[in-house]
Amino acid sequence: MTTTTKFDDFAQMVDSELKDLLDTRDLPLYDMMVYHMGWDETPTPLSTPAQRSHGVLGTASAMANGCEPDVVIPAAAAVELVDKFCEIHDDVQGGKPKRGDRDAVWWVWGPAQAINTGDGMHAMARLSLFRLLDRGVSPETAFKAVQLLDEASLLACEGRFIDLQAQERVDMTSSSYLKMASDKAGALYGCAAALGALIAGANSERIGALERFGTHMGAALLINTELRQLDAVGSLSQRADEDLMNKKKSLPVVLAFENSDATGRRKLGDYYFKRVLEPDDLPGLSALVKELGGTDAARGVLDAERSSALAALDSAGLASEGSALLSDFFALMMESTVAD
Repeated sequence: MTTTTKFDDFAQMVDSELKDLLDTRDLPLYDMMVYHMGWDETPTPLSTPAQRSHGVLGTASAMANGCEPDVVIPAAAAVELVDKFCEIHDDVQGGKPKRGDRDAVWWVWGPAQAINTGDGMHAMARLSLFRLLDRGVSPETAFKAVQLLDEASLLACEGRFIDLQAQERVDMTSSSYLKMASDKAGALYGCAAALGALIAGANSERIGALERFGTHMGAALLINTELRQLDAVGSLSQRADEDLMNKKKSLPVVLAFENSDATGRRKLGDYYFKRVLEPDDLPGLSALVKELGGTDAARGVLDAERSSALAALDSAGLASEGSALLSDFFALMMESTVAD
């Protein structure tokens, strides 16, 4: 079995667990969850590892630590549910009618029901962790898993708070950005990697190392996405362009402001002090950020985050096969993921 095939299998295992959680519930609330997962189509499309990236990472982490994947699946599904809760709330907060090529939940059912749907997924995530007891996991470990998930969920909300707060400001620093990225994008990946190790019986040092690996991985994926979006204005996706038009402070923009002289900041201000940005503004903004060195500087930070992730993975002291499994997944995500 190739490594890529393993990741495909892990994604299907996570989907099966999630479907099992939802199949016994018949309120239309759960139809909205099914819709957000992409299972409302016939035949149901297979999920890719990128679509179930948090669950796949948790499963891979458990396997890298010598645990059978089916034991950790309830925890992998739990992190995936929290990620989807965050996605639904992100769509409401950003007022974005589309997620991918589909209408967002709030656009179909309204913001109030979308919030209910997201909150319900968060509650189901915690319930999913108690299914670990049915897989032979001790109550002590299951309780610790709940703690890890709740701590990561709170960090994910803190990161979104910083991100939204910065939207109408031009003084976000690169250090503030990295705090935001580590929390918003990294906390759940760190949690997934840590849960896999915890349930496999790893010691606290290894759990911590793998949590750091996941956190840096998540930050790197966010920066990688932002660089792709800036390079492909007008051609990547409507959603990517909307992020820029909403004055979202991506790392290249933050670094362009931070490292420019007064003239450069004034040029950026011509865009960011507008009430709204228009699609026609984006090519000029992208070119200006590159001209001011924001793109190159962001690539340097991306390289540093990638190196930090791999250094943390190396410090975990896994067997070579386990370390290769996790680094391969990181590489796959860097190639394929365009995350929010």
